[in-house]
Amino acid sequence: MANTGGSAIGAMEGQGFYNRHSSMQAAGNAVALDIWEKAARSVKFGDEPLAIADYGSSQGHNSMQPIATAIRILRERAGSDRAVQVIHTDLPSNDFASLFKALEEDPASYMARASGIFPSAIGRTYFEPLMPPETIHLGWNSWTIQWLSRVPVHAPDHIFLNRSASSDIRDAVSKQQALDWRLFLTLRAGELRPDGRLLSLFPGKLPDRTGWEWLTGELWEALNDMRRDGPFSDDEILRITVPTAPRSLADIHAPFQEDGGLFAGLAIEHAEILPGPDVHWKDFERTGDAAGLARSWTGMMRAFSAPTITNCLDPKRDRAALVGELYDRLAERIAANPQRHEHFIAVVLLHKL
Repeated sequence: MANTGGSAIGAMEGQGFYNRHSSMQAAGNAVALDIWEKAARSVKFGDEPLAIADYGSSQGHNSMQPIATAIRILRERAGSDRAVQVIHTDLPSNDFASLFKALEEDPASYMARASGIFPSAIGRTYFEPLMPPETIHLGWNSWTIQWLSRVPVHAPDHIFLNRSASSDIRDAVSKQQALDWRLFLTLRAGELRPDGRLLSLFPGKLPDRTGWEWLTGELWEALNDMRRDGPFSDDEILRITVPTAPRSLADIHAPFQEDGGLFAGLAIEHAEILPGPDVHWKDFERTGDAAGLARSWTGMMRAFSAPTITNCLDPKRDRAALVGELYDRLAERIAANPQRHEHFIAVVLLHKL
């Protein structure tokens, strides 16, 4: 996924870091499992091997339960010995070694005590074609489509573009999101078999509430602290952009308003925006451990944003030290200002007609 300004959007923090610090994402996935199960029970197939795509797999841990669930249900219907192909996709820079290690060693792996399952991986952005036409029965896509395919503009007043006070900047984000959503849908429609289903889960927003204000705000202020103290210049701060943004139900439905509820042969079978779980707040209320809360949320923020921030910095600088200091400062700020994390999850099930 190309970025402006010569930098690149990074995959998740490697060496298994994302697997260890994505409990919020795992808890979010759980809200969609009932809908995913219904999709697996309703999709049609013949005698062919069954194919499941995991679009934006990262390091695999959070894909194990949904993929295992789909395999179980499909084999209940097709026979326990039916061959199943599972294709994981992510950026070329993704930590695929941790993905394959999880397949072998994770107790929740869909490969555990199973035979006739054939996993593979593709290192390419899902803003390109990934599979031959009409090959996928079920597609799973979680916590990825909030990433823009490119950075349309840089904001002087926030690291997250949708948090900018500038309406022009927010409009540029909305336009890029709309293009990306249409492209993603068009490409996946070509890859799904007739009657195939794709479940996509990503950060959502309500008409009057967006969520993520606290954590994204503290990361932005940690950057400003480093600007005031000298490590970062104004030009560097401007270049540092994490191009993610949530979608509303109106954003999700927009492409489907033009052709009787269809877009690229897809229909929306289910779409809702739900409150996201705060997986750490109960522990904090019980223990009062602000430092522990800070470690948990800093790990999550670092897992998804650190590689992109690193790529925004001059490679001649000690980028590892600068990024390490940034997240140390973030942890200090979170510990000094503990709050409940408010966020929302969009769950969309698409049906290929």
